[in-house]
Amino acid sequence: MTPQEFEHIAQMLRPRLISVGRDFFGHSTEAEDVAQEVFMRLWVMREQLDTQHGLDGLAIRMAKNICVSEWRKRQVRKTNRPDNATRQEAEQYSMLEDSDNLRMLAEALACLSTTERKLFRMRQELEMDLPQMAATTGIKPRSISAMLSAARRKVLEHIMKQSKQTRDNKEEGKHERH
Repeated sequence: MTPQEFEHIAQMLRPRLISVGRDFFGHSTEAEDVAQEVFMRLWVMREQLDTQHGLDGLAIRMAKNICVSEWRKRQVRKTNRPDNATRQEAEQYSMLEDSDNLRMLAEALACLSTTERKLFRMRQELEMDLPQMAATTGIKPRSISAMLSAARRKVLEHIMKQSKQTRDNKEEGKHERH
């Protein structure tokens, strides 16, 4: 996606993203921050974006997620008292959640082929662009792009499956106790 295409799409999406932020927070300044955050994230992902399928939905979902994340941060700040036990509990919960997320990601990455894992690492961890990856691997950029897309889809599907199983197990546990 060229910078001009991105700018055109951004101009079309901006009112909708600001509306999501304004509906959530009730303030224009915070709504503008939400829109800016979405555009920053989309800009980073611009090479992987398909401008013809679901970009609007992705941007709206990102805006809603940003709103929820900001709301959660504010709730933590509100409840963050000098009470050491409460702070420690929140830190422990956060560490457990981070650990669980890392475990799910590691499991998802283990499901990828060696080449997919290598390309995924080059892109995500080493932040290499397609030409750099092509020069390193000898694989054509178009093929790398397709392989990365398939790898991301596999990782997402695996994580979604794991999340659903976790939710189902929690639900099952609730029903057994009652």
